[in-house]
Amino acid sequence: MFCRYCGSHIPDDSLFCAKCGKRLGPRENPRVAKIVRTLRLKTPYPYFALLLALFITWTIASRPTHADYSHLKWSFELDKKLDLPQENLFEQALSLVVSNTGGVGVREIPIELSARIEPPKRADVEADFLGRKLLILQQGHTLPLVVIVAGELLPGAKKRILLNGTIMAEPPFKVTYEVREEDRRPVLSSYVVERE
Repeated sequence: MFCRYCGSHIPDDSLFCAKCGKRLGPRENPRVAKIVRTLRLKTPYPYFALLLALFITWTIASRPTHADYSHLKWSFELDKKLDLPQENLFEQALSLVVSNTGGVGVREIPIELSARIEPPKRADVEADFLGRKLLILQQGHTLPLVVIVAGELLPGAKKRILLNGTIMAEPPFKVTYEVREEDRRPVLSSYVVERE
């Protein structure tokens, strides 16, 4: 037998190395060994199973719960519009207004913003939400956008979110902006832009 620390040749039944003095037997924590024997575990590390269970519990418990939309009222308001029909460009400065009619505050509300066009045609709709321009309709295909209405909305309070829409399409058309719950459930509010 050889010492695993210094490589010296030692007798097979040695517990310590005669040259370096290090312990050669299996390293075993007496407390862990007692727990393993008591619980009849097949692994010498019962703490791993405990840590894994705690991690799974923490992951499930810390998942964000769905927002309560039942006491929220949503609406669109048109602030300003700009039509340039010769360039097939139609812009709307909209406000998305949400009011809390419930008795508790609501924070971090996820919503899905989308647009659809009728009759179906190759058109683009761009939404400028919180300073970011993103396509929500590309070449006539809906590209829903999930955004978070940040902050807390206290009971009885209203929040106004500026939302600029740009439609690039050849008239006639009817574009419908829609706000839905995060999981594409019923429409919370919609706004129609029609051009002949």
